[in-house]
Amino acid sequence: MNCLLKDFELDHKNPSVEALRRWRSAVTLVKNHRRRFRMVADLDKRVEAEQIKNGIKFYYTIFDLLCQEKIRIALYVQKAALQFIDGMVLQFQ
Repeated sequence: MNCLLKDFELDHKNPSVEALRRWRSAVTLVKNHRRRFRMVADLDKRVEAEQIKNGIKFYYTIFDLLCQEKIRIALYVQKAALQFIDGMVLQFQ
């Protein structure tokens, strides 16, 4: 009996995904599965949320790189304009 209990021990808070998966596979046939697992994390939704979060991070990384490129181009244009204005001022003096 102790061997069986040891195999399916769960930590009280934040159990690992593998432990949750073992727990769900161990009790495949239950009477009311929605009520039985309402306090256990939904692993599919957790994976889906992580994928969405990673997608958002990827989007913001790309967006940030594009903004940096636009700022760099704007600074080059500003520098060229200032050099052009300085050249014009020297010609008129």
